[in-house]
Amino acid sequence: PSSSSSSSSPSSSSSSASSSAHPASAGTPDEGDGKGKPGWDRRLVRDVGILSVSQLMLNMGFSQIVPVIPLFVAQMGGEMSSTGVGLVMAAPSAAMFALNVPMGRLCDTIGRKPLMYIGMSMTALGTFLSGFSTTLPQLIVCRLLVGAGVCTSSTGSSAYMADLTDRAPQHRAKIMGLNSAIAGSVWVVGPAVGGWLAETYGFQNSFFIGAAGAAMCSLGYLGLPETLAKGVEHGQKGKALDEKVNLTKGMSIRGKLNHHLSDWWSDLKPLLKSGNQQALVALSAVPSLRWSCFSSVVTLYAATTLGAGPKEIGLMFTALALSQGVAMPFGAYLADRTTGTKMALVMPAGVVSCLAFASVGFATSLDQFLAAMAVQGFCAGFTVPAHGAFRAEVTPQALRGQAMSLERQAGSIISLAGPVTMGVLADVMGGQASIFMTAILMAGCHVLYMIKARPGQL
Repeated sequence: PSSSSSSSSPSSSSSSASSSAHPASAGTPDEGDGKGKPGWDRRLVRDVGILSVSQLMLNMGFSQIVPVIPLFVAQMGGEMSSTGVGLVMAAPSAAMFALNVPMGRLCDTIGRKPLMYIGMSMTALGTFLSGFSTTLPQLIVCRLLVGAGVCTSSTGSSAYMADLTDRAPQHRAKIMGLNSAIAGSVWVVGPAVGGWLAETYGFQNSFFIGAAGAAMCSLGYLGLPETLAKGVEHGQKGKALDEKVNLTKGMSIRGKLNHHLSDWWSDLKPLLKSGNQQALVALSAVPSLRWSCFSSVVTLYAATTLGAGPKEIGLMFTALALSQGVAMPFGAYLADRTTGTKMALVMPAGVVSCLAFASVGFATSLDQFLAAMAVQGFCAGFTVPAHGAFRAEVTPQALRGQAMSLERQAGSIISLAGPVTMGVLADVMGGQASIFMTAILMAGCHVLYMIKARPGQL
């Protein structure tokens, strides 16, 4: 999960807010080793561990589904149409598009934890029902429920991780990198195993495994404490919120709605104007562009070019995940030693990633596909900690949910329109044209980040 941001002095104001939200850790924010040397906060280690293992369970299930969905959809539709696959792949993004902004607001008001476990429960239900779908409309409805659950849960978990890093801002990128490495490690073998299971036991079972993983993730989230500081623990912001609650007590429903909309807009306006937030939105669009093309075009391009099935497609994801896991520790180490926008880390890796994605259009063998996926995975793993650390540094804690909802909204728009648009382009002009166009758009996002990102909060 991505992270968010902190206040201007994370080592003072933000960490004290986190300690207040979690009283048991307030007295020992950084337990030593008994020799005068600073150590790790044991409660921080515990919370990061629970969060990471819970997300590992989720990814263990979802990694079984990824190589199956395009072929499952094509089997329903009777033909391997990129457009048809794109419509189903875009369905979760429609739900995310509708819910990103309100979930961001809820995340900054009611807290992170409720969104996390409720969202995962919705995801588990939608995934389970997907396995019983026999028509495309049924599957689309189930995918909409999955999208609503993922949106709700990821809104909370992304802000939650950023809150945790406020307790050890000097290790922010390492913590985020460790979380991503643990949660994503299962992708090294999951897709390949999932492809084999699908070919051996049928596509339906993959969805049941995915539902079980989401359910276990929800149970894990229940064991975490809330991190959002409220009331007096939140300083002036908390007092202002308490006053606003009292103000709305005698209002009509319409008056309360207008009041909340006014508050939401006053919080959102500085985020929309911020160059750093615009830069983060641009960079967060890259994974959505890549995924949109891969899910609707590249998988079918590999199927028609190589005759690839679930097993071969699973191997591509394995190459991606393995290289990402290898690169992440290096990226985290350098990100904690690089100040400001981390431009020296983000831009070179971004250029190489765009070129590697474009090279997929020239691939004619499985080895070439795997090599291109491995390079993309390495670049993504290298930049994820830098991206997350910069986001956490420049966004105040009280606005994290809403700021990150803007990034997710951009990703949802791309994931909603991208698979269908790229699928149509592939059906009309060929898979190569769609792959090249995606690489160009990815490069444009990196250029925008380079222009807009500047050191400093907001």
